[in-house]
Amino acid sequence: MNWRIFALGLALSAAGATQALASSTVFVSAFAGPWDNSANPTMVYGVGDNASPVVLALGGATSITISYVDGLVSAFGGVAPTVDALGYVGSAFGSGVGLSGIGSSGTPFPSFFIDPNNTGPNIFLAALIGTFTNSSGVIVGTPFAPGDGPFVVAVPSGASFLSLGVNDDIFSDNSGGWDINVAGIGAATPEPSTWAMMLLGLGGLGLARYRASRKAAVA
Repeated sequence: MNWRIFALGLALSAAGATQALASSTVFVSAFAGPWDNSANPTMVYGVGDNASPVVLALGGATSITISYVDGLVSAFGGVAPTVDALGYVGSAFGSGVGLSGIGSSGTPFPSFFIDPNNTGPNIFLAALIGTFTNSSGVIVGTPFAPGDGPFVVAVPSGASFLSLGVNDDIFSDNSGGWDINVAGIGAATPEPSTWAMMLLGLGGLGLARYRASRKAAVA
């Protein structure tokens, strides 16, 4: 057996075990707002009739990828769900939303708070909106619109959760929902068994180097 190759492989396997890959598909209802208004009083949107956001624990992730999988949403009572995570792009329902960020109720859309100048980005009604929060539901960083994705975003320092919902001001007449996949690569802390395997591999490399030097000396 080539102990040097074996030890190197053991050490590399242990090092690779420090990376944790996770993927989850969640259902985002058309009633869900993208964050909790009560936890963010300076970023209140809508008329307050939205359901709780969909919240996912980040589990130490350093970056995540958000992708639309399936499903449709309607932002109007009596209108069948027709739009994916991009919202009402290019339709009469979407016109004006990207210019002001204010809905027909006179209250802001969640997208109103994506633009630092509060002038409203070009994000349409019923688009998917995401944001990071701490353990108390307070927003960390700036909300964003993943669209259909794949949308890759770095997790800001201090964030513990991903929060997802719909860009709207009146939620009670909405219908439908989306299946959204969230994949993240986390810098997980190695378990004791992983540390042991890594140390064993590094020790094996040291032994292999020692034996090679002894052979050279004898020669």
